[in-house]
Amino acid sequence: MDVDRAIVAALSGRPAEQRAQPRTVAAAEPAAPPEVTRAGDEFLYAWTCYGVAIGVTQLRETGEGLHAELTVQSSVADGLPLHWGRLNLASTSGREALVGKLAKCAAEVPWRRLLETVCVRTAEQFRAGEPIEVLTPALDTRPRYLVEPLLPAGETAVLFGDGGSFKSTLALALAVSVTTGLELPCGFRPAERTSVLYLDLEETSRDIHADRLHRILAGLGVTQAPGLYYRVQTRALADDIARLRPEITRRGIGLVIIDSYGPACGGEPETADSAIRLMNALRSLAPATRLVIAHMSRVHAEQRSGPARPFGSVFVQNLARSVWEVRRPDEDAEGDVVPLGLYHRKANQGRRGAPIGLRVVFQDGTIRLESQNLADEPELAARASLSFRLLQALREGSRTVDELAEATDAPENQVRARLSAMNKRGKVIQLDEARGRRGVWGLRHEE
Repeated sequence: MDVDRAIVAALSGRPAEQRAQPRTVAAAEPAAPPEVTRAGDEFLYAWTCYGVAIGVTQLRETGEGLHAELTVQSSVADGLPLHWGRLNLASTSGREALVGKLAKCAAEVPWRRLLETVCVRTAEQFRAGEPIEVLTPALDTRPRYLVEPLLPAGETAVLFGDGGSFKSTLALALAVSVTTGLELPCGFRPAERTSVLYLDLEETSRDIHADRLHRILAGLGVTQAPGLYYRVQTRALADDIARLRPEITRRGIGLVIIDSYGPACGGEPETADSAIRLMNALRSLAPATRLVIAHMSRVHAEQRSGPARPFGSVFVQNLARSVWEVRRPDEDAEGDVVPLGLYHRKANQGRRGAPIGLRVVFQDGTIRLESQNLADEPELAARASLSFRLLQALREGSRTVDELAEATDAPENQVRARLSAMNKRGKVIQLDEARGRRGVWGLRHEE
C-alpha cells in the first residue's frame, strides 16, 4: 500500500468546502470511528468527518515496544503532511508530544482520541497473529502444487546448486510459466496463473534478466509475461518484509522468487539465527508460494555421487517444504545444449519425486527447456538414488545382481537389499524360476 497516495485518496472523498473547514468537536463528544484499510502490515485510518488520515507503516517489535512510522495528513493543510516520524506506540510521552504538535496545526481535531485509537488498534491487530482453533479432519481439495512437482502451493521451496547450474534461468522460466499459464516443454505445468515477484539480491543487472526473459519468451513463441515484476533487493529480506508484504498483497503476487539465499539472510548464512529469521519472514508471505535459490558448499559441489545440501544452516533444508538440487555435468556436451539433472532431496508432501532430466537449449536467440533422459548422461544418472538407477538398468532387460551392481556402480549387498525393498513395493520381481538361475531380477509389467 502506497500510504501517501492512499491518504490523499481518503481525503479527496470530501467536498472542497468541507475539507477546508473540519467541524469543531465538543470536549465530551466521542471520536467518530475511522475507516480502516490494511495491506500486509501497513494500516490507513481515515476520518473523513475531520478531514484527517493517519498512515502506519514500518512496524517493528523490539524489547522497548512496538515502533512504527506515522504519516499524518489533514485537509486543513490541503492534504500536505502535518507529521511524519517514528513513534513507540505504547509511549504515553511520545503520543502526548505528537498531540501537542498536531494541535498547533489544527486545534479543532481531537488528536488525542484519534492517536489513541490508531495506536491501540494497530498494536492489537499486529500482535493478534493467527487464532487458536480446534483441529478437525477435513480433506484438502486445494491444488497441492503451483507447479508440480517443484513448487508446493503456498509453501517455501528451495532450488540449490553450484554456480553456473542455470538456477536463475530455471526460476525465470518457472515465473514465465506461472504468469502466462503455459506449460514448459519439459513438462512443468502451472496449476493456475498468477503474478510473480522476482527479488534479485545477486547484483545482477536488470538488463541481463530482461535479455534472458526475452529469450525464454521467444523459445515459447510469446512476447510478453504479464504480471511478472522485478525488484533489486538491497536489504536483508527480514528487514524489508514489512514493506514487501503490502506490495505483494496489493499486486496479487502468487509466487515470490528470492535470488538468492545468502544475501537474503543479511548476516552469516551458516548460523541458525539467520536461516530461521529468513525462513520465518518468507512464511509470513503466505498464501503466496516462495522459491528460494541457494548455492552449495565447495565440498558438496565436488562430490561425485549422493545427495548434497544447500549452503548455510541446516534450517534452510529443515524449514523448507520442498528442496531440489540441480546439477550439470562437469564436462558439457558440445554445442549449445546443456543437460541438467534435478533431484528431489526433501519433501513434506508425500514421497520424494523421481529425478528429472532437463536440457537447456540455446538456439537462434532463444532459450528453451526440454526433457532429457538421465540415462543418457551417466554422470547425472549416478547422482540419482540407487532405486532409480536400478529401474533404469532393468528397463534394458532382466539382469543378475552382479550385473546390476556393475551397471549401477554399487556394492552387491546394497543392490540385494534395495531390490528386496523394491520387490515389497511392487516395483521389481525376482525371475529365478523363469530363468532357471539364481538372483535374476526384472521389472513388473506396470513398470
